[in-house]
Amino acid sequence: MSLLQPDEFSIVVVDEAHHAVAPSYRRIFDHFGLLEPSVSRYLIGFTATPRRGDKQGLGEVFEEVCYARDMREMIAERYLCPITGWRVDTDLSLDNVKVRHGDFIESQLARVVNMPLRNSLLVKAYRDFAPGRRAIVFCVDVAHAKDVHRAFAEAGIRAAPVWGELSRDQRRSTLAAFSAGEIDVVTNCNVLTEGFDEPRVDCVIMARPTKSKLLYAQMVGRGTRLHPGKRDLMVIDVADNSRSHQLPGLHSLFNLTLNMNLKGGNALEVERQIERLNRTQPWIDTSRIRAPQDLKLAAERIEFFDFEPPVEIRAYTQNTWHAVPGGYRLGLPEGEWILIEPNLLDTWDIRLSFVKPSSTSSLSRATSLAAAVQSADRFVAVHRPDARRVVERSAHWRNELPSDKQKQVLALKGIPVPPGLTRGQAAQMISQLVSARSLRSSQ
Repeated sequence: MSLLQPDEFSIVVVDEAHHAVAPSYRRIFDHFGLLEPSVSRYLIGFTATPRRGDKQGLGEVFEEVCYARDMREMIAERYLCPITGWRVDTDLSLDNVKVRHGDFIESQLARVVNMPLRNSLLVKAYRDFAPGRRAIVFCVDVAHAKDVHRAFAEAGIRAAPVWGELSRDQRRSTLAAFSAGEIDVVTNCNVLTEGFDEPRVDCVIMARPTKSKLLYAQMVGRGTRLHPGKRDLMVIDVADNSRSHQLPGLHSLFNLTLNMNLKGGNALEVERQIERLNRTQPWIDTSRIRAPQDLKLAAERIEFFDFEPPVEIRAYTQNTWHAVPGGYRLGLPEGEWILIEPNLLDTWDIRLSFVKPSSTSSLSRATSLAAAVQSADRFVAVHRPDARRVVERSAHWRNELPSDKQKQVLALKGIPVPPGLTRGQAAQMISQLVSARSLRSSQ
């Protein structure tokens, strides 16, 4: 944190600004009066990982996101290396591991995952998917880091552990050997997560389950630096069983489906293929795609809609919301639709978009997804009352046969009308095609 004090105003610059909501930081901000309305004092934050996992949004401290580039954009613009991935499933259950401050209690987590069979699975995954790569293995605690190191060493792989209480000289020596290529695999616990910079790293093994998207992104970020001769970063997600917890993985950094196994595929390329399907064939249920080879099968199917919105918002709405990459969309008549998307302040933006003229206007911002959906539905009820009959999922007309006009529109798009298609399903297909075309023209 640094303080600049020109005569006319004060600026406080905070690096790693995802920590700014912590009480220790807020005491500093209060001391300088930065959280009080003032035109002469400015608080500016910089971070590569703005999303927190403890339900505290950066909007509690910062008012606006002035500039943002996510990992996908940085990869596309070649500031970061491409990411490929594998998913390794285990039989271990995390359901009895308790959560504190938004993430698993480490002592309980370590007792579950630090098992010889699981540790040997990490070695097998490295040999099968990333042999010879320079890898960081993220572990739960010190004992786990040491035990995983032992599993690699016993398999004849050059490996070393690092942890917080290791002497500075020993840690420096180990990381220097890793940088020089004398060590292939480094296991660690809470040491290399933030601030470690070794651009030669081209494999990250997620041996530590986490509920925190922030922590997951930080761990992946240790391997995204560019380096001559480095073609990509291989991320190996170790996926334990959990009915109680939805855990981040590469799907949470990219717009991929839950439980996606890239099987060595390029995350950004697969994401783009899914987005292309959503644009050109928006009636496809892309949530069923689990591996890259499923994309071709999905493209050859025409699936019927039901009119139930995604399960996470079903209790809050009576309208035909559907999930789109990164958010939720409600199609309206006359070429309009409402889009709800999360922002970097951990709140939700609600926007109204138009096909002609192509434009988007902000309606409001909500602190939760439920509040955002309810706010958007109120907007429809008050400002688009004629649209209610169209968007309500219980409307009787939805079960009627498609109209001749609907059949003509679908035919013009080269879309066959399968037996059993209802008027409601045809309407939703056409609505999604219209909004998808508008999105393409605005990009």
